[in-house]
Amino acid sequence: MKLFLVIVLGIIASFGLTVLAEFLWFNSGAKTVWHVYPQFFVIPMIVGAGVGFVARSRAVFAAVLSLAPWAAWLVIGANGGHSTSLRWATTIALVSVYFALGVGTAFFVGGRMARSVVKGAQSPSQEHA
Repeated sequence: MKLFLVIVLGIIASFGLTVLAEFLWFNSGAKTVWHVYPQFFVIPMIVGAGVGFVARSRAVFAAVLSLAPWAAWLVIGANGGHSTSLRWATTIALVSVYFALGVGTAFFVGGRMARSVVKGAQSPSQEHA
């Protein structure tokens, strides 16, 4: 149940942070036609870190399921009205990097959290023996 809740919260966080980032981006006055959105590098890292912090040993699995709907939505949403293969390939490549970054962050944070739990389980008397 905890893993399911983490996945659902990860999905909500990825979409919510995207909406917030887009809102801030459009209100900042930056009006360029073709650019890489820098906020999309941060969103999967935040979601991956949150999932890794909570899920620990199942962090990669939870991050994949949390970020998959977001990644699919980015690819389809960005290319909904465009059918050029170059645009599809570029979007898929960028979203794959974002996705891998989020899963990698979850792996790193989940591994750190799992090790800290194991170290915390040892009593001080066991360390000196």
